[in-house]
Amino acid sequence: MCQTVGMGNREDLLTAAKHCLETKGYTRTTARDVAGAAGVSLAAIGYHYGTKEALLQAALVQALEEWGEELGRTLGESPSGGFAEQWDRVIESFAANRALWSVQFELLAQRDLPPEVRELFAGAHRQARLGLVELFGGAPPGAQAQVGALYQALLGGLAAIWLADPAGTPTGEDLLSAMRAIVR
Repeated sequence: MCQTVGMGNREDLLTAAKHCLETKGYTRTTARDVAGAAGVSLAAIGYHYGTKEALLQAALVQALEEWGEELGRTLGESPSGGFAEQWDRVIESFAANRALWSVQFELLAQRDLPPEVRELFAGAHRQARLGLVELFGGAPPGAQAQVGALYQALLGGLAAIWLADPAGTPTGEDLLSAMRAIVR
């Protein structure tokens, strides 16, 4: 069972939902799990979020925002801030956020995602592209969408590789060398 202690019911539910996503995943988390972890009744989920799915979506969005903020701080601490070093830091962040990446891939692998979850992902991915451009120091005018799409493809691909084979994940220097080889 997930366990949290907290503030008000709404905040407790959100904290409990994030914890349950982390420990049980999306599909195995029940409303009863979340309510029990938050120390509230099942009815509180309906009152504050409407459905368990809406609550889990809000929890996932908040967890992704927190990861982005944490990554932004980490990249800001990078002495040289070069491409290879930045991507090494991204890869290092996977270990501390394994559950977050696992939940995302769990959801993406579902064929029959509810339309609202699919739209949530689509919107989050569009926003993520622009956010990644900012995190990595910008892009030439008019190229933000393309550069953001490249960063997002690298991020998702590296996360998938890391989840399957952490030791075999390319390093930032590997990525930089490969890009140089392709561009020539």
